[in-house]
Amino acid sequence: MEFPDIEILSSLQTHLASLTGLSLALYGEKGNIMLPPVNEDKLSTAIKSSHRGRKEHHEFVKDGLEKALQRNEIAFFKSPSGQCYFIVPLRIGKTVLAVVGGGVFLSDEDFNAFYKRDGLSYGLVQDHIKPWYRATSIREFSDIQECALNIRSLFHLVLGSCYSGCLNEKRHNVMKTILSLISSINPGKKATELFDILTDIPVFLFNAHSVAAMVENNGGYEPQRTSGKLHEHLQSVPLPSTGIIAEVIEKQQPVYSESMLEILNLGFNSKVTSLHVFPVLSEGMVTGLLNIVNTELLQEDSDIIMEMCRIAGNVFRCIELQEIYEKSIKDTDIIKIAASRLIPVKDPSMLCEAILDTSVHLAEAEKGSVMLADEDTSFLTIKAAKGLNKRIFGDVKIRSGEGVAGWVFREGVPLLMDNIEENNHGFEKRYRYRTSSFISIPLRLGEKTIGVLNISDKITGGVFSEEDMILLRSFASYAAIALERSNYYSLAGQLKELSITDSLTGIFNRRYFEERFFEELHRSERHNLSFSLAMLDIDDFKLFNDTEGHLAGDEILKSVANITKECLRISDVLARFGGEEFIIIMPQTEKNEAFAVAERIRQSIREQSIRGWNGFPGKCITTSIGVATFPSDGMDRKELIRNADKALYKAKMEGKDKTVLWGS
Repeated sequence: MEFPDIEILSSLQTHLASLTGLSLALYGEKGNIMLPPVNEDKLSTAIKSSHRGRKEHHEFVKDGLEKALQRNEIAFFKSPSGQCYFIVPLRIGKTVLAVVGGGVFLSDEDFNAFYKRDGLSYGLVQDHIKPWYRATSIREFSDIQECALNIRSLFHLVLGSCYSGCLNEKRHNVMKTILSLISSINPGKKATELFDILTDIPVFLFNAHSVAAMVENNGGYEPQRTSGKLHEHLQSVPLPSTGIIAEVIEKQQPVYSESMLEILNLGFNSKVTSLHVFPVLSEGMVTGLLNIVNTELLQEDSDIIMEMCRIAGNVFRCIELQEIYEKSIKDTDIIKIAASRLIPVKDPSMLCEAILDTSVHLAEAEKGSVMLADEDTSFLTIKAAKGLNKRIFGDVKIRSGEGVAGWVFREGVPLLMDNIEENNHGFEKRYRYRTSSFISIPLRLGEKTIGVLNISDKITGGVFSEEDMILLRSFASYAAIALERSNYYSLAGQLKELSITDSLTGIFNRRYFEERFFEELHRSERHNLSFSLAMLDIDDFKLFNDTEGHLAGDEILKSVANITKECLRISDVLARFGGEEFIIIMPQTEKNEAFAVAERIRQSIREQSIRGWNGFPGKCITTSIGVATFPSDGMDRKELIRNADKALYKAKMEGKDKTVLWGS
């Protein structure tokens, strides 16, 4: 990372020191001071101006930095002079910084004990204790903790923005270079020049030691172009689809290895000590590999190289598609015209007829049928038929997996057959059809199969081609969407009843919260992430309702909901849990950060809520909040909600108007 402008950090340091009233300094990873302290009180300055104080403070900061950076969390220490300091470690990319702040006494007793015990050794006269007391800072520890958390958040925000800016600029420049090189490829030598680009860019832009570009060949991968110090060796080593190569193919993601056993098993010699393998992807398949050996890559560099491989895969695919481009354009026009006929049709039965008529026309066929799944998706029913007597088959239900249509429905894959009598699926002979060739295509919406389109008996008497099936598959995608759209019209009334918002406050309701909660729980489990849950309850709300009336109570509920929503991120979920109780999901949020958010909400409600009531004795509306964090405070819904509720109950028992972390 390019280090951010020191003026930005200096400005941030000055403003935060002024806002918090604390001394702040910025240090590098090795204890070197980058920005000297600002807003330091006179006593701290006097202590450090003495020989003893200067030496002690230097050693104190050095030791504290080592411990804080090792633990990678905010650390609090007492200096030899008895003052409280905090050290905030900041890690952005490869850059490590630390904010050292504080320099305050936590009580009058601490100050008096220091002054009377060690004052003379720091050059402080015993008779001047009162003037020095007035010149020093005495703060509560909880105040220092809160300041440290806020300072960490703001510094992370600024450094993160600078870091993202540098990464984006680097990514932009590199991708611009890659795209410029690829776009300038000579049309007659595309493949050759593309291999040159794939191997040269890692060497020149990422300082790679050696590189090999490979293509798939009979289940293995053959070198096409190599560069770098080991280019001759890399050119001589084809790779089998085993070990980490098999892992790359399966995951379709880069894999890195320093295992000598793995590397030697692939056929490399002992000079290859590390190996990055990037897949070159084309239409979801690994058609090539880019190997970078003996090179340390940052994650952002690896991401850029992976993007380059994706672009290369697309270019290779473009070369393959050059010959069929004109036919694709023609087929696209045909599909658009055919699909446009479905747009005005909303009635499901008429739509099925329109889909079938268009399909048999596209495939130049005599017979066909459209089958849709029942609600339980176990059976298929004929909804439209051409060349067949629908009255005969109208009440026939075909079980999933039964016959051609049942098999295609169950498997969710299309079936093109030249001659059913030579099939390997065990289908029975089709005596009622003129020819043995047919096409059966699943009607799919995403991962769900909703029906089957069957086409048979080519008008010419011949067999259906691969091109026929490609054309029908494209049209079937439009047909499935049209069928789903027709269902939306019939389900519109039901959808209106399934509102996800609370009618009074306008925020999400409990049903929506339950859905989002399980989504976040599963996502966090799958990706090993944390998230926090906060339960918020309006203090003395029953008394407020009794004294001010339910209409006034409703206004308080709406006000609390709006204020809370303004304090949250877009990704956070706020819902009304019941009565005067609200619940908040904070994705990817650790406990300390969730506590800071909850405190911001609590204070904002206290300051901003509507005032001017008549009988309610409270001066302002207050709330109590309980916070629990996944996975440390619970691994499932019941446990997390219960612990957040217990933390809320504890806040109530400790006097209300308070945020409590479960387990704190």
